[in-house]
Amino acid sequence: MAIPYQQIALIRFLLVLGLVCHWLASLWALTLQLADDESPKWIENIKENDRVDELPTYQIYLAAFYFCSYTMTSVGYGDVGPKNVMERTVCTMMILTAGLCWAYVLGEVCGIVTEMTFDSQRFRKRMHQLNCMMQHQDLPKALRLRLRSFFLQNRYQAFYLTQQELLKEMSPQLQSEVCTALHLPWIQKVSFLQQFMALIRAQESKGVHTGPYHACIADISRELKSVAYAQQESFENVQVALVPGLVALDNRIGHDGTVWGEDFVLSDLSLIRPVDAFALTYVEVMCLSRDGLLTVVERRKRTCPLLGRLVRRYC
Repeated sequence: MAIPYQQIALIRFLLVLGLVCHWLASLWALTLQLADDESPKWIENIKENDRVDELPTYQIYLAAFYFCSYTMTSVGYGDVGPKNVMERTVCTMMILTAGLCWAYVLGEVCGIVTEMTFDSQRFRKRMHQLNCMMQHQDLPKALRLRLRSFFLQNRYQAFYLTQQELLKEMSPQLQSEVCTALHLPWIQKVSFLQQFMALIRAQESKGVHTGPYHACIADISRELKSVAYAQQESFENVQVALVPGLVALDNRIGHDGTVWGEDFVLSDLSLIRPVDAFALTYVEVMCLSRDGLLTVVERRKRTCPLLGRLVRRYC
């Protein structure tokens, strides 16, 4: 079950708080038996308010739990309190114990809540630094608006970096499977990689071990570089890009999942078709360079020569 650790920790501390209150309530109710019969007792105020002579056991427990809960959380309504020496002694011990428990729980809960909002706090701090920089440098208003818009939409960059860190901590097999699942949509739009995936599926249908093939996909995914562009920004020579957003590509419009520049594998730059891109909205592109792809091909030429042959045939 995908339950966040922070929520589990909060529920655990709530249960611990209830358990400690239960123990203290049982001890507080026990003082009714330990004190002398002639001494005044804390339960007398409850009886007077409820206008009864005797209370059933569950109501005594509820009254004790009520007293311990507001004592532990330092609320202190004051409608229930010790009436004799025994109760004052026990109450003093309870206050010291409850104070330590409440301080521990409060500190842990504050730490968990801070961890839950860590990304938001970091983002707000970065926006504050941006505003201070723009004010100090006296930037034009139009440029300030573009900068704020860019950083507001740039949260995915931090998510992508976190994703790359998580991939590094996975086993090779899991890296291959996760990278294939994440990047399969755009991989299938690149002709030679589409052929590579088709051959992998064909080999799997025959029962052939395809671990080295999936490792190639994982290596290619690690070579991807994430670059963000602001609205109304021009860029070129982006090679094999996945675009979240809208971008003008010469005479066509690219949207989420558009791939272009597949001819980046050619060594003769004069044969590569130039594509001028203009960001219509905020866009983030995943770029794969020719050197990065050929590095993977060279690294895997013994375990997976098929990828090198497909790239050479495409060229």
